[in-house]
Amino acid sequence: MKTGRYRFKILSVDGGGIRGIIPCTILKYIEEKTGNNISSMFDLIAGTSTGGIIALGLTKPKEDINVNAYSAAEMLRLYVDHGKDIFSARSRDWVSRIGAVTKTTATLTQQPYKVEKFEELLSGRFGSMRLSDSLTHVLVTTYSLEKEKPFYFSSRLAEKDDNENYEIKQIARSTSAAPTYFSPSLIDYNEEKELAMVDGGVFANNPSILAYSEAKELWKERNKTITVTIPDDVDKTQKSFEAVVTPDDRDLPFFMLSISCGHAPAKIDFSKSGDWRTAQWIQPLLSNVFMQSVAESTHYTMQYLMPPYEDATARYIRLDGMDLSKANSEMDDISPGNIKALQEVGNNFIKENKGTLDKICEILTSKDA
Repeated sequence: MKTGRYRFKILSVDGGGIRGIIPCTILKYIEEKTGNNISSMFDLIAGTSTGGIIALGLTKPKEDINVNAYSAAEMLRLYVDHGKDIFSARSRDWVSRIGAVTKTTATLTQQPYKVEKFEELLSGRFGSMRLSDSLTHVLVTTYSLEKEKPFYFSSRLAEKDDNENYEIKQIARSTSAAPTYFSPSLIDYNEEKELAMVDGGVFANNPSILAYSEAKELWKERNKTITVTIPDDVDKTQKSFEAVVTPDDRDLPFFMLSISCGHAPAKIDFSKSGDWRTAQWIQPLLSNVFMQSVAESTHYTMQYLMPPYEDATARYIRLDGMDLSKANSEMDDISPGNIKALQEVGNNFIKENKGTLDKICEILTSKDA
């Protein structure tokens, strides 16, 4: 591998609730293998929902000391030890009690989780730290209900504008406010107005493309000017569900590691969906169609945005394919058995992909040009 190829390194972490155990387990291995904190090896860390919490935790400094407050191992303990505080208990009213008669109606009528313990946990972890305090650049996604569009928390912007410099605990609460799981998060937008924020996973559960866009802005600021050449040997007639990209040594000197929280293949007979009613469509749409299709389309696009070098050395690596059973796929299952199973999924992925992970560690510790 040539030295100096990777002059800007990006980490992107998907959303997935309690399944954040999986990327934390992988990042723990990378820290132990390299002997370095994640924040010191990446120029930008992006995350959605649970991935946003992980990004914020791995870049938070200790009070008044420019060193990491939390390692990947400590972020893993957050989920293992405090999952019960994140998903503490759902509120109950007469509608949810009546709806509890069947599984389908219970899903449709249940109240969000209570947020008091979750907010106490975030406050205890992040205190009064603000986005501009981050040890490396951070991008976290959320969605503004009032503005009806995505809203991005960017340390790049926070360093320039106090109005963008939100408290980390507010950002963590906002990016993880998944509809049907948590109530929206209210943050002060200006002196006159609050905004209601929900989970960035509603539009970007895999934030890799957004991370790439933010990286380009940071790269332009670092280098003042930028020149990008487009390969002229791309087959424009190629149509496939698999990305066919042209290796290119002239592209930006970026490396991106994108990590999934795992996915359980649907065990649904969609051939019978012609007879389904609305309630039967809701769960597969939310979990198997919307979220997974967005993640896959993002991965497909990233292979074009960050093609490999001409010697096949990677610019972009997506860690996915963690085998989850349906029993382990729920984002809010904080039972001891499920937490143990998710840790095993992460550890098994490491064993089965040690070669790839060790190559990533080599890239992350390679010297810049």
